[in-house]
Amino acid sequence: MRGASVLALALALAPLPAAADVTATYSVGKSQLTVEVDDSGDYRAEIPGKFALLRHGGDEFILITHNGKVSATRSDIFFALLKTKAPKNAPTGGPMATMRFVTTQGKDEVVAGRRGSNWQIAPEGQEPATLAMVVSADAQLAPVGGVFHRGIARALDGFAPFFGNNMGFRDQIVAVLAKGTVLRLAGPENIVLQNVSGDEIDAGRFAAPAELLDSEAFDAALDEPTQPPAKP
Repeated sequence: MRGASVLALALALAPLPAAADVTATYSVGKSQLTVEVDDSGDYRAEIPGKFALLRHGGDEFILITHNGKVSATRSDIFFALLKTKAPKNAPTGGPMATMRFVTTQGKDEVVAGRRGSNWQIAPEGQEPATLAMVVSADAQLAPVGGVFHRGIARALDGFAPFFGNNMGFRDQIVAVLAKGTVLRLAGPENIVLQNVSGDEIDAGRFAAPAELLDSEAFDAALDEPTQPPAKP
């Protein structure tokens, strides 16, 4: 299922309702991720030109841009597809299936002016850490933290075959995310908070997609061969 970013998977569940609108902007490599949450709990998480995930009135949707076309479906359809396809594409065997992971706490860090606790998850007795996270208990960011916590847990359930169905690894990641909102995450993709805004968000940002694809049509749209970029 090409074109589906890991980040898209990591942001698909509803956050906690915000006391006021909040927008967190993160760098993701050379891209930018914004997570917007309003005071009703609706949200939009987006990397422009790649994906947008949104919640509107209790319904959740994912929009993927592939070959310049936007395809939308319900998030439950997307995760069902993931659980079906991941076992077919994951490597078999490998050390991850039996590896024991440990979580250790490092020195606090300040990221974008927000202090957070530093946590590393690594195979027992090995360096460096497989995953490093800085999380903050800042109340303003709690709704954004809800997106990461619930969404990453659901994504890890779908991707379990890629790490040997080692749920101990998954559980330790989720336990760290329960401590607060991600300020920095260093792993397969580096996610770093850049800024936070409390400005009011236009309600149109959370509008539901006009057209939704069923499972078969959405899967087919993502499996279309990637078109080469047009020559200037």
